[in-house]
Amino acid sequence: MGKPYFHALIAGLSLFTVAHTASARGIADCDKLQTSKAQVLSSTVDPLPNVDLNRVDVCADKEQAVSQAPVKATPINVVATGSASILKKAVKGELQTEGEGSLHEDLSFKYRIYRPEAPNGDTMVLLHGSGQDETSLVSFGSKIAPNAMLLAVRGRVVQDGSSRWYRRLTPVSFDQKDIRSEAKAFAEFLKQVTQQYKIDPNRTTFLGYSNGANLVNAVMMLYPDLVKQAVLLRSMPVLTGTIAANLANARVLTVSGASDQLYAPYAPALEDMLRSHGARVEARSIKSDHGLGKDDVKVVSEWLSGATAQLKKN
Repeated sequence: MGKPYFHALIAGLSLFTVAHTASARGIADCDKLQTSKAQVLSSTVDPLPNVDLNRVDVCADKEQAVSQAPVKATPINVVATGSASILKKAVKGELQTEGEGSLHEDLSFKYRIYRPEAPNGDTMVLLHGSGQDETSLVSFGSKIAPNAMLLAVRGRVVQDGSSRWYRRLTPVSFDQKDIRSEAKAFAEFLKQVTQQYKIDPNRTTFLGYSNGANLVNAVMMLYPDLVKQAVLLRSMPVLTGTIAANLANARVLTVSGASDQLYAPYAPALEDMLRSHGARVEARSIKSDHGLGKDDVKVVSEWLSGATAQLKKN
């Protein structure tokens, strides 16, 4: 056996081993994601939004592809995969620069910044639900505000292994001292990040989901000048006691799920609380449970198109 043939044989076996290992690792990772999904959806509090579960579908496709051995290699159609469009954007310099969307840990809260290709000066602050992280609402935010800079923030309280914005005692009762402490820390963070990234408060919308939306309404009550426009998805009032807050300059959209047995019963109390302090509130109830979906995207997009235009005039 000649040396060239021997080397070629060794190289072929090496490639087969690497490919097999990579495929096995991909299946193992997907199994972990499927298990994670089942655990999250079994909880009655803050399940992952439907719009952010695409990774599990992708894994299912990968498993099917691995189980079917290809008969022969076929060339990749860059047009069909979208790679051609990505390549053109890269050549034009339209893609996000390196570091966009990366995790920042320079302030009291961890966060990520996502800049659109055609920014319009608006900013959307994203606050996730329990058990999620700062990336969970990015897909949702990019759909409803494609030209806004997204500031995605991570709650810094970890309880039972899940990231949250404050400690809870039961699914609908909360540690009041912790709420106020984290609200104060978040208010300071907002002042710093606004100055650092030159964010216009008059063109900023706060989008919160469940636990994140609850922190937003707490911040509004405790620091009423910070939030001028907010979208509260599957939210409820969390502060107890009498609080004097003037929310006359605030516009709020609340969206509850008609089948959300946990939070929907508290939606009227949230709306009444905000209105009683002067906020202009539009309350919507949609055919949904605690999770998010296409109806949420439609409702929020329509509201933003009118409310944000009005906000810019002030």
